Amino acid sequence: MSTKLAAYEDFVNSTAELNLLLAVRPQSPLVPRADEAVQLENAVHRACLVLLVAHFEGFAKGALSEYVDEICAVRPPARKVPPAFLELFTRDRIQEIASLPPGVDRVHRTRRLFTAFSALWDQERTIDPQVISSKILARQMTSLKPDVLRESFALIGIDDIIDSATSHLQGSGLSVRVDIKLEEIVNKRNLIAHGDYSVKPTSTDLEDYVEFFMAVGDAFSACVVRAIEEACTLRPLWGE
Repeated sequence: MSTKLAAYEDFVNSTAELNLLLAVRPQSPLVPRADEAVQLENAVHRACLVLLVAHFEGFAKGALSEYVDEICAVRPPARKVPPAFLELFTRDRIQEIASLPPGVDRVHRTRRLFTAFSALWDQERTIDPQVISSKILARQMTSLKPDVLRESFALIGIDDIIDSATSHLQGSGLSVRVDIKLEEIVNKRNLIAHGDYSVKPTSTDLEDYVEFFMAVGDAFSACVVRAIEEACTLRPLWGE
């Protein structure tokens, strides 16, 4: 497959929307601006930050979905897929059945659980695309908080997506702790979304955040591509 996820390319393209939004800012004159111009610039910057975080969250969910899409297309044997990934879909179906009232439908679904989902736990059986879902995996990522990202990407066999991204950035000459930077950006986004007008990112801030997310997205993409290759080639999983 490509060395870059399609989701990453989509994210890169989505940042063009920020430039369109920034274009509505008033030009900075050499004289003091009216209050309205300052307020408009702040509003545009705040909107850009919210939009940037939303686009990156969409990328992260898209990366998880792309993993599932590749698994469904290649249909590797269950032994090539992380057990936590298999457990997620089995658990999801068990919870669905448990929520049903007693009756024929619950009996039918329970029977199907053992006939269809048992194949997920037969190491030499190929994965059945009918019993896994990119939507179920993607919805495990409820925010961009570092711990949520770690847990979500661990489901596809990536030990620590945050530490991996930090190492990737350091190798590219960006000395930054991904977890700390993510917390900073997401907290600002949340404050803006909840109506805190004191948060006023500058143009310099936005440029820094875009650069950061581009680099982290590239790191995430590389990690997921490796996870896909591990599952969809004859090479063994980590630790085998």
